[in-house]
Amino acid sequence: MYTLTLTVSEDEYWWGGCADDGVRMPFCTADTFQRCLDPNPTTNQAVPLLLSSRGRSVFCESGFTFRMEDGKLTVTSVKSPLILSEGQGSLAGAFRDAAANHFPPAGQMPDERMFTLPQYNTWIAFLYNQEQEGILRYAEEILAEGYPAGVLMIDDGWQCDYGTWEFNRASFPDPAAMVRRLHDLGFSVMLWVCPFVSPDSVVYRALRDRGLLVRAADGEPAIKRWWDGYSAVLDLSNPAAEAWMHEQLSHLMSDYGVDGFKFDAGDAIYYSEDDRTYAPTDPNRQSEAWARLGSRYRFNEYRACFGCSGLGLAQRLRDKLHRWDENGVSSLIPNALAEGIIGHPFVCPDMIGGGESQNFTENAGHLDAELFVRYAQCAALMPMMQYSAAPWRVLDREHADLCRAAADLHTAHAPLILDLARRACRTGEPIIRYLSYVFPDGGFEKVTDQFLLGDRLLVAPVLRKGERSRTVVFPDGVWEAPDGTRYTAGTHTVPAPLDTLPHFYRRDS
Repeated sequence: MYTLTLTVSEDEYWWGGCADDGVRMPFCTADTFQRCLDPNPTTNQAVPLLLSSRGRSVFCESGFTFRMEDGKLTVTSVKSPLILSEGQGSLAGAFRDAAANHFPPAGQMPDERMFTLPQYNTWIAFLYNQEQEGILRYAEEILAEGYPAGVLMIDDGWQCDYGTWEFNRASFPDPAAMVRRLHDLGFSVMLWVCPFVSPDSVVYRALRDRGLLVRAADGEPAIKRWWDGYSAVLDLSNPAAEAWMHEQLSHLMSDYGVDGFKFDAGDAIYYSEDDRTYAPTDPNRQSEAWARLGSRYRFNEYRACFGCSGLGLAQRLRDKLHRWDENGVSSLIPNALAEGIIGHPFVCPDMIGGGESQNFTENAGHLDAELFVRYAQCAALMPMMQYSAAPWRVLDREHADLCRAAADLHTAHAPLILDLARRACRTGEPIIRYLSYVFPDGGFEKVTDQFLLGDRLLVAPVLRKGERSRTVVFPDGVWEAPDGTRYTAGTHTVPAPLDTLPHFYRRDS
């Protein structure tokens, strides 16, 4: 057992651990908070890293538990030593030091189109009823509605079965022709995959006989319960299992022209400490192995991940609800900022309008059109943005047009976003940043409902129903809105009608 206890001063703030706790960050002496990451219990990214506004950091190679209480930060690890660094001056200094010493950037990034153009995921549009003609119609409607062709992700349901990564020909009679047509329309095409294997399939029996599946304590393949039922799971501690998965993906790329993959599942919660595997491992390491597998592909997306900071992986926030609160749109900024500060700069917020399918379906008859628009605006100046439910199908024309305007705003800022993404693959630094990351002496630690895109573009989305103005905290400098209105340092109320995403460019004078 390794334990580290630090005294936290009243003006010191801490960030880190997991993206899902972004809505709780920063942690300070007024808080009582505990998070165990051994294993990661959340369905988003987690990294055993804590960073302080006073330039301190704590890092561990394995999962840890940390607790903030009574002015003390206590960190414990059962498996690995805790590494403390001090004297780096600020949050940014602590991050840069940690990145250099523990997760230097790999020099890779997802494909540029994932940043410069909107992404379109077919999940909410079709759920498990993915089918060729409907997807082609969806793609054609995207263009007809004035959206640019971007990355189109075909979600769960295209395949014959989990682990049987072939198109279901009843729903996809000619998948190669479909992909060619999507390419002709200008789309890049990604397919949903996961590490699970249906236990009543030919593929399962072949993988079982080759010893490529995680086994239970009795030596038989472990059958795991997950959101889609009960399945076996690849043992990615075995290089042969990893090679098998790459073979399946290579076949889909070479035979059908697919460009990449949405790597879903892989959550640590679907593994057990007593699993029997090819090489010594644990739930976090299995989750990490699934994420590392995807780093070979330029078009990739993850939602669950352990470690892997510095790799060229697109990391999406977990599925959000069609709500205004911290389970919905209000979580996008703090959790996306948290993703960046734990070493995952290539951030994608959840699907616009909310991606949690059951909740979205329950609200389908009475969607909040204003909420849908504010979701789109909140995502517009993040590194990536992703549509799923088609705004033109579920909203009236006025609100649907405002959702398209958010896509236009994103593409207008594509050069800036792409430049920051290229820098991130060299430095590892967040693309969207806390105000306190860029302005450490401004007292902005608790400002988590606005963000900086780089150092010079301040973004302050509206996150409350009915608001047509909002309070914005401006750091030092002169900040200019698109209409030419200028603001100096301090707190100001700015106009925010429904057709407006408040954002401001820092001017030198």
